Amino acid sequence: MLHSYYFSASNTTEKVVNAVADTLGMETVHHNLTSTRMTVLESHAEEDDIVLFAAPVYAGRLPAIAVERFNKVRGAGQKCLAIVVYGNRHYDDALLELCDLLENNGFDIVAAAAFVAQHSIFPKVAVSRPDVSDLKKIAEFSSLVLDLLANGLSLDIDMVHGTRPYKKPVQIPLYPKVDKKKCRDCGKCARECPTGAVSIENPKETDAEKCIACSRCIAICPDRARYFGGLKYRLIAPLFRKKCLTRREPEWFIPK
Repeated sequence: MLHSYYFSASNTTEKVVNAVADTLGMETVHHNLTSTRMTVLESHAEEDDIVLFAAPVYAGRLPAIAVERFNKVRGAGQKCLAIVVYGNRHYDDALLELCDLLENNGFDIVAAAAFVAQHSIFPKVAVSRPDVSDLKKIAEFSSLVLDLLANGLSLDIDMVHGTRPYKKPVQIPLYPKVDKKKCRDCGKCARECPTGAVSIENPKETDAEKCIACSRCIAICPDRARYFGGLKYRLIAPLFRKKCLTRREPEWFIPK
């Protein structure tokens, strides 16, 4: 059986997880750790199960909230896959960070991969990815994983791209705005915000100190009332798009 544990604020990491699981063809149990305000989480994986962890990349690192939640899932030598998903800039130290975390938590890493998805803050970057080409490469990676599992191989994580110590985390200087004419105060954004940055009492209010610009509220708003905008956003967006024009392709690391 395959158990996937993932953080997917804008749902693109979830798409990658589902694509990997489909190719592996195993009975799968998904554990979406995005919106749950967790206190205790016990690993549901048995000794012979395969475990997959996946998270987006924020400014070259794993989201701190994802690290906190992943650290509550402890392994006992289960074979494991490490996956990060990024918006076509670079994944920097995030994949190595995830591999280190999983190894420290008792998992035996088989393979690690970085896939590209549409950028969650600047959606004109990597539009509609993962696309058909990406899905083919995800299937290729997953097929390789089946062979690795059959042969009982493990990954030397020093092969994985990244540096230690990891790059310093960066606070994204943007947070979603609210179209008050569209917002019906349904509260879905407040209930699903991973960090509790949206007020339960007044969903039109966002705590900029708590917000990690994950785009969760934008992705799940039934009225499309949330968005990134404002002068700062309009200044940054074209510069970021220009920086990320060159298409990046999926990368993975497997035992040699």
